[in-house]
Amino acid sequence: MSCEADASAAIRDRGLRVTTPRTQVLSELMHASVHVTARDMVQRIEMAWPNTTPATVYRTLSALRDARLVSETLMADGETIYQAAIHGSHHHANCRECGDVIDIPNEYFSDLQQRLDSDFGFFAELDHIAITGRCERCRE
Repeated sequence: MSCEADASAAIRDRGLRVTTPRTQVLSELMHASVHVTARDMVQRIEMAWPNTTPATVYRTLSALRDARLVSETLMADGETIYQAAIHGSHHHANCRECGDVIDIPNEYFSDLQQRLDSDFGFFAELDHIAITGRCERCRE
């Protein structure tokens, strides 16, 4: 199945109407090998589909985020990054000194999610967490 078909299927599975901008943006994020800022996404979409406006890209990112198809994370440097989330959650540890980013599997947070639920009756939607600190190299 192509990325466009996968994107359309994921959008449909979340109960959203499949539109060209939604499919374009989600497909681009699925192809991205790095985390993408909204500004980066506007540039990618404008190159591939010149008739799509920046406002459409921003609205589409918000709609896909609200449907939990895209994760949105504020990084240590103040940038907001986006990433396709159709295959599950993962998280980041961000070094505030060198900017290094370490991917953290979702399993690290399953106990936290369970404890919040059992202790406070609060079910946390831990789709994408960014933890700021200092990496091993910068602590030396």
